[in-house]
Amino acid sequence: MGIEKRPWLILGTPFRCPDLPSAAKSDLDALLGGFPRAERPAGEVVEIGSEAVRGEIADSGAPLSAHVEYRLIDEAIRRARDRWVLHAGAVAAPGGTCLIVGESGAGKTSLTLWLWANGLRLVTDDLCPLVHGTLEPETFPRALHMDAEYSPRLLARIPPRPDPFPRDYYPFPRQEGTDPLPPVDRLIVLERGDRPEGELEPLPHSEAAHHLLRATIRPPGFDFGRAWEDMVRLASRCRSHRLRASTPEGAGDQALGLLDPA
Repeated sequence: MGIEKRPWLILGTPFRCPDLPSAAKSDLDALLGGFPRAERPAGEVVEIGSEAVRGEIADSGAPLSAHVEYRLIDEAIRRARDRWVLHAGAVAAPGGTCLIVGESGAGKTSLTLWLWANGLRLVTDDLCPLVHGTLEPETFPRALHMDAEYSPRLLARIPPRPDPFPRDYYPFPRQEGTDPLPPVDRLIVLERGDRPEGELEPLPHSEAAHHLLRATIRPPGFDFGRAWEDMVRLASRCRSHRLRASTPEGAGDQALGLLDPA
């Protein structure tokens, strides 16, 4: 398996996963299949195997591969010294990359997948890295976590999950040979609302910056001052909106109209 001989490169850190059972190796290989492999890794290769998560598995019904994947992503974020990692969905629209942030349960993943299913390029459904200084977005291509209730209209637009791909996951769409991601120039702050058809409200830069900072994951050593400066700069070049809707279809239709008026 590649996870043993050719480490995955996640947020700049190479990871190898030794001592996993065959089934867990196969599943983990699928979950991380979108990340590049480090042919000749420079520096330390971090190893995370079944022993590292044994205590977590005892009280959970999730498979070993899911626990190892979570530990890999968590450790990659802790070691990412040259990137901010935002809890956000993101798609590349005709005019630029759009970030989608909001409180847990607001429907960020549903909206992101809706936009992807309607033809926009998927950047990430959950975690979006931004390079320090330039704030260039990066794709975060781990498998999509499809373990929630989604709109039937959304599911009808997504091809069936390949068999025997791990349950509750969907492969990140392959985008070989695509152009570099455009700069971030849009922000949608998603909230639950009362109107099924949804409603949009422009946000001032100052409020947008606060939402961006709130979405930024803060590992040990997090530089709050530098993060705030970068989020203020990012907000100043974004067209930002609050989107409230009571249905995923309403949110999706409003967002499509905002990102692709044609």
